[in-house]
Amino acid sequence: MGGGFYSPDRASIRRERYYKNADTGEIFSQSMKQVMSPYKQIRECCENAEHPETFPIILGLDVTGSMGEIPKHLIKHDFIEVMKKILEEGIACPQVCFVAYGDHECDDAPLQIGQFEASDELMEKWLKATWIEQGGGDNPGESTSLVHYFAARHTSCDAITKRGKKGIIITVGDEPTLKTYPAKSTRHAKGLSEIFGDSLQSNLTATEILEEAKKGWDVYHINILDYSGRRPDVQNSWKELLGDHLINVESGDNTKVSNVIAALAIKSYKEQNGSHSQQVNTSQSDAEPETKHDEVKTHRRHL
Repeated sequence: MGGGFYSPDRASIRRERYYKNADTGEIFSQSMKQVMSPYKQIRECCENAEHPETFPIILGLDVTGSMGEIPKHLIKHDFIEVMKKILEEGIACPQVCFVAYGDHECDDAPLQIGQFEASDELMEKWLKATWIEQGGGDNPGESTSLVHYFAARHTSCDAITKRGKKGIIITVGDEPTLKTYPAKSTRHAKGLSEIFGDSLQSNLTATEILEEAKKGWDVYHINILDYSGRRPDVQNSWKELLGDHLINVESGDNTKVSNVIAALAIKSYKEQNGSHSQQVNTSQSDAEPETKHDEVKTHRRHL
């Protein structure tokens, strides 16, 4: 996958013509599509003469409950600006894979995976194929770690395996990740074997999955500061896992989410390629210092 190039001009025309004023049901899938199933699938990010040095980007979007607003906002408003900022920073071959995650203890579709794509049309194709299930349940989190597991075991990226670079995983949500992922399904949860088709003998923890993913990926989480995201248990859970790779963004400020996505991708790429990296402020203060190119202004509030 991943042929072609991203054109902000073409994407802007389609946004105005097809998406900006459309209802959710006119844009996104209304059920789980088989092409989005991770079962026995490997998603490839390949390099060739057209794209000699790719930069793999996985965007993992929580599609439970109110979090379904994020993919809607991206396609209707801000994703073009995300890509423009990335391209303007000299990242010539970004390839984006949209992933939607839910809750493996409750949902019919706890994980949906697109393909790595370079062109505007194909990126939109996979985002539109997402089913915004709006599930989740009365349990202590969502299945964010399924995104990490997918990246670690169900991708094949030339930048990682052939050039020793890292891709970036950016997940967005307002709950902690569930701590345990059973190898086999139980009455209470879908197992990794059922979701991915892998033969596993032992359960895995969120920490074990994350450590495996970090071998090939920079891993970040954008926590939305709504009622759930402000809870101390949510903050503490993510801080224990990711440290300063946890970024807090105010609830309702979807444009800021998009700005943070762009800034993190630029930062990861530049740190790996010896360039001056873009600063993403994550200090616990009310200050919002500017950073380069319509900068991301992020902060953590004291809880």
